[in-house]
Amino acid sequence: MKSGLWLRNILICVIITFLFQPLTAQIYTDVDDLNDDLKTASPGDIFIVKKGSYKDFEVRVESSGEENQPIVIMAEKIGEVTLNGESSIVLKKSAHIIIKGFVFDCQDAGTLVKLEGCNNIRITQNVFEQTSENSAKWVYVGGYWNDNSFDYTSHHNRIDHNIFQNKDHLGHYITIDGSNDGDEDYRQSQYDRIDHNYFVNNGPRATNEQESIRIGWSEMSMSSGYTLVEHNLFESCDGDPEIVSVKSCDNIIRHNTFRGSYGTLSLRHGNRNRVESNFFLGNNRPVSSIVLDGETMNLYTGGIRIYGTDHVIVNNYFEGLNGTRWDAPITLTNGDAIDGSSTSWSKHFRPERIIIAYNTLVNNDYGIELGFDNNNKYGKKIEDITLINNLVIGTKNNLINYIDNNSTGTMKWANNLFFPMNWASLTNNETTFLASEIEIKNPYLQESDPIWRATQQTAKKVSGVSTIGVPKDIDGQDRPTISSVGADHFTQEDVYYHPLLPENVGPNAKDLTVSLSKSLEAPGIIVYPNPTNEKLQISNLPLNTNKILLFDARGQLCYSHSVTDCKKITINISAFTNGLYTLEVFGEQKHFKKRISILK
Repeated sequence: MKSGLWLRNILICVIITFLFQPLTAQIYTDVDDLNDDLKTASPGDIFIVKKGSYKDFEVRVESSGEENQPIVIMAEKIGEVTLNGESSIVLKKSAHIIIKGFVFDCQDAGTLVKLEGCNNIRITQNVFEQTSENSAKWVYVGGYWNDNSFDYTSHHNRIDHNIFQNKDHLGHYITIDGSNDGDEDYRQSQYDRIDHNYFVNNGPRATNEQESIRIGWSEMSMSSGYTLVEHNLFESCDGDPEIVSVKSCDNIIRHNTFRGSYGTLSLRHGNRNRVESNFFLGNNRPVSSIVLDGETMNLYTGGIRIYGTDHVIVNNYFEGLNGTRWDAPITLTNGDAIDGSSTSWSKHFRPERIIIAYNTLVNNDYGIELGFDNNNKYGKKIEDITLINNLVIGTKNNLINYIDNNSTGTMKWANNLFFPMNWASLTNNETTFLASEIEIKNPYLQESDPIWRATQQTAKKVSGVSTIGVPKDIDGQDRPTISSVGADHFTQEDVYYHPLLPENVGPNAKDLTVSLSKSLEAPGIIVYPNPTNEKLQISNLPLNTNKILLFDARGQLCYSHSVTDCKKITINISAFTNGLYTLEVFGEQKHFKKRISILK
């Protein structure tokens, strides 16, 4: 290399290093000094805690950064700053702050990270563990404790790439709460995202209040949360019958993996939630029996339990689950109230107007269970349930189980494929189906990586659920109008999403490509501004680009554009609602996508 070129490169490196230095970067060993400096923090400041172990390290923050200049509070090296004793971090009326890289190994600290009336806070690459004799919500997102105005309702926070482990007491790993007006108006924190976390060893079983994640609560259940829970791994999460408890409206639970956990993902309260492309795997955990409050209780590995109205259950995979009644792979029990007829929010509102489509159930003890009335306590029959394009295969019991031979309200079946083998039966009563409703046929699945996938021989049927939008299958591959039944559509395309393992999540995740937020972009593609509030500019597209689509968080197409000029495209989004969207760009050979945030 010529000396002049060498010197020029050195100067460029020096200039770049100088330009990208943070406004302030201090290293701390004393929490009082840290708290003092945080009071006058400015956007872009970085506060570093030196490697080591600290007892009763209580950080209090009431400052805000900016979108492109967050305030960062971080460990000097990820995983090498341990906070023990009664350590905690509390943020009040704060925005654009990152909490990164700490190990919480605490004793009776209560809430470890608490957000009061905060927005755009990121809690990332931490490890959470605590021993306690008391109930504790480890990470809590809610309103400002003594301000009942909705000016300080939390929103747009992210909890990602953390480990939550070894919880042996009441409370939740993560609680998404909200605010109220001091009377009867409850509003949940909105547009929060929980992704790429590892939840492990929550137990033993409690009667209630030990979910791994709780979103909303009974009095808040009619509030819209728009919470996104994606790409998380739940393993041996047994503390509550509800592994994840959804108690509000308009949330999305997708691309998560549940391995060997006793309980279910429960849509306990609220309406219009979407559960999509999750893996529920029994992992050969046997049925377990415990004595709780003087009664013997069986623990089962389960799938999804559903109450409320207008939910969409699509593209999910269930294998090796042994649950029944509360804990079957797909459970629709009766209810003790009907939506719109009661304001007693703790009741069990009957499932109504539910769409269950493109799900695969393989080798579970039971399949789809309907009508459980909890010893005649639930007298409201499930109503207006649609089951379309599902695939169910099993070797024992009933693939459709009407609990206690209870009848149901209106049920629509179409384009399903069921295959009872050995001593399994289709149903446990005399219900019959037309071939157009349920076809009894071998699906010819093939075990692959490590689930059972469709083959060329798997039956293909026309979509019966075009109204809800199912453009992809569980693998993230394109799903045509006529596609394989079940969660997986047979294609030779690459698989984007696999069942998660511990190495795919947490602080040191080796494979981050499974995130839907990844950008599969051509070199040089420009999308700006992001977030945006009026217009979205797209420029420098590949020359072979021919189509641009924009999907909302529920997977519904809300914008389509045929590309004729690849230089610059402007999308007017002024009429769009706030939220997360996915921009998809199509060319002759490649498919690109990028997460877009609309925030007005």
